[in-house]
Amino acid sequence: MHDAFFEELVSRRSLIAEDKLDDLRRRQKAGEGSLYDLALGSRDLTEETLYRELAEDLGIPFLDSIDRKKVPTDMLTLVPIAFARQHRTIPVDQAGEFVVVAVADPLDETAIDDVRTLLGRPVLPIVVPPSQITETINELYERTGAGEELKEKEEEVKEEDLQDILDLTDEAPIIRWVNSLFYNAVRQRASDIHIEPTDRDVVVRTRIDGVLYEVKNANKGYLPSIISRVKIMAGLNIAEKRLPQDGRISLRIAGKSIDVRVSTIPTSQGERVVLRLLDKSTVLLDLTDLGFAQSTYELMGGLIHRSHGIILVTGPTGCGKTTTLYAGLSQINNPDINILTVEDPVEYDIRGISQMQVNPKINLTFASGLRSFLRQDPDVIMVGEIRDRETAEIAIHASLTGHLVLSTIHTNDAAGALTRLVEMGIEPFLVASSMLAILAQRLVRVLCPTCRKPIHPTPEELMQVGVTQERMRQPWDRITEGPYTAGKGSDAPPWWGGEPLVYETVGCEKCSDLGFRGRTGIYELLLITDRIRSLLLANADSTSIKRAAVAEGMDSLRDDGAKKVFQGTTTLGEIMRVTQEDIE
Repeated sequence: MHDAFFEELVSRRSLIAEDKLDDLRRRQKAGEGSLYDLALGSRDLTEETLYRELAEDLGIPFLDSIDRKKVPTDMLTLVPIAFARQHRTIPVDQAGEFVVVAVADPLDETAIDDVRTLLGRPVLPIVVPPSQITETINELYERTGAGEELKEKEEEVKEEDLQDILDLTDEAPIIRWVNSLFYNAVRQRASDIHIEPTDRDVVVRTRIDGVLYEVKNANKGYLPSIISRVKIMAGLNIAEKRLPQDGRISLRIAGKSIDVRVSTIPTSQGERVVLRLLDKSTVLLDLTDLGFAQSTYELMGGLIHRSHGIILVTGPTGCGKTTTLYAGLSQINNPDINILTVEDPVEYDIRGISQMQVNPKINLTFASGLRSFLRQDPDVIMVGEIRDRETAEIAIHASLTGHLVLSTIHTNDAAGALTRLVEMGIEPFLVASSMLAILAQRLVRVLCPTCRKPIHPTPEELMQVGVTQERMRQPWDRITEGPYTAGKGSDAPPWWGGEPLVYETVGCEKCSDLGFRGRTGIYELLLITDRIRSLLLANADSTSIKRAAVAEGMDSLRDDGAKKVFQGTTTLGEIMRVTQEDIE
């Protein structure tokens, strides 16, 4: 969509407030991108709203999503994939003698005429958001050989430039096979690809919403070619097969910029590869998007605006700790404060924040980077992870000298992070005086809202998440006053106190028959109150600290998970899968 028409449309139909539109115009003139891209990249306008308004303005039907089962596959063979992707158009249905054609730009009459000529039939254009059209094209067009098992070997391959891999239709079978792994993983929202040799074949598994699924196999004889292809793309040594290697790949897949972290290790059956995918085009989340309960959100909002102290986020690898820190930084990111980060690696580029990536080869570690930051007049510092005593000591020193420090640490729960710092050799009085709060988190799969089914759980199932009939007769928040009470009763389910209702999975087309689509967080926010400080100074263990925090009103991970079950967000089984037994 041309900027001139886009600007005229949003102004005439008041899709963006005039002051925000002026800000977008300034950013456009500064060379940050087109007005269209800047608007859709912000939170001021959604793609669906824009194209719904466009269709209404032109008097053309609008469709928010495409039913891919109705798409006439015989028509797809008449419209080349390159044409469909370039003009973002695809035939989606038939209406008598007419072919219904989805278009992203209904003003592109030349493209519509070309589709009419290609199909040899009259067409009825309907407006569909571009992302929906692109996803449909990518899913329904099958490139020759892209999904077949490997039938021949390729002795030599060359690394391509950052060209969209879906445009590479004339490459060797090995290259097409590897490219199809990336494409299917991105289409299925996978976070990791595992290429694992067994005694008989090569198994490929992808991690979707935190769970691994087997998706592909190849003959064991093709393992060296597959591994070599991945190593060439990542710039690794293809001759070294005895030592672990790490690398990185930058790709364009279906119009998205994807950063891939590559790890190879030798095993008894051959080299094993894990590829972690990071979609750089993903919009950075805000704290409101992370699934916080209202009370936890209000507490976090107050904590990240404090002038000094340490806030730690804890949990296992892959539980969303970095995303939470980024969301907090985005909320306080203003021109009047200086924010610096030291990370491994820098996962998202945030405008207005100076970000440094650690490099152990030149002795640029978290500790050395953090030490140098103190000479850069910072207001807020984010440290990717506190791994050792030196980094912890510098972070505490920074917090005590007037800086807000955000970081992560690996422990099972919030109370465990406090005792972990003491075990590192940090004096308890330093931990007690510098720490503001510890946030423990996990990710649980979200039920598909289209097909989820309500059920009445048994008392035994409710007991697994610590909910009894006596508990259900109490107020939703349980605590009438204390440091955790703000906003606690605002998200209670309407049936609380009556017949309990939860949901279970079913499976449908929209969730690929998995029953889940996406993930959200469950949280345990431990505030460092006077009572917790006194326990720290008395060298209390993590169990005693957690009991005291729960007595003051803290929701444990399982408490927060139970609330999300009762609100219909996830299932009892998911909560049991990701949490441990809470303290009685």
